[in-house]
Amino acid sequence: MSEKSYNNIKEQFRRPSWFSTKFAIFAVLLILLHINNHNQVESLMRKEAALKKEIEDLKYERITSSAKLMEMSKQSEVLKKMRQEGLGLEELTDPPRILE
Repeated sequence: MSEKSYNNIKEQFRRPSWFSTKFAIFAVLLILLHINNHNQVESLMRKEAALKKEIEDLKYERITSSAKLMEMSKQSEVLKKMRQEGLGLEELTDPPRILE
């Protein structure tokens, strides 16, 4: 390789052209855009995980509440509650009649 071509290549790397400067700025902007996009996706994934956990907790709470309500609505439990409150109501001994 001649000295002249070596100096020419060396000179090109020493003084960047407008094209290489624009390309470097473009590459930096793409990298920043990629980093920002990655952070947003991670944030959304954390929010999704938190919401899934909250949904699961609410599901268990609904099942527990439903079981408590079923227990409270049993005839024997209703009778105990009526007697505790002293309402003076009594359980029917005769089956209900259909009025015609």
